Amino acid sequence: MPEQQKHNDAKLSQNGEILVAVATKGEGQINLHFGHADDFAIYAVNNTGIRFVETREVEHYCQGGYGDEDKREVILRALADCVALFAARIGEGPKAKLAGAGIEPIDDYPFGLIEASVSTWFSKRSGKPS
Repeated sequence: MPEQQKHNDAKLSQNGEILVAVATKGEGQINLHFGHADDFAIYAVNNTGIRFVETREVEHYCQGGYGDEDKREVILRALADCVALFAARIGEGPKAKLAGAGIEPIDDYPFGLIEASVSTWFSKRSGKPS
């Protein structure tokens, strides 16, 4: 089992749910760059499905091509209970910071539908066909 998954398995709830964050402008899509997000949609996922939990507001950290480190740390704390973060694009620096905080950065599903993309990722992660 990969080290990241071992760390993230500690975030499982009693009913086997994990939380994931999604950078979205709406329309049910993963359609926002990580650095431009003012909030993240939080979803709970388990073997039986996916459900929306809440929206967590943050200040976007990307400021004209440069990241504000203080704002990025606040975002990491706001998403600390999440196993993964889905975004249309995530820069290499933020990817490393997210991974270091135990949050898997995922930009493999740009403009994909949230529920279908998260379900596909979860199935691959848990070794079950989607």
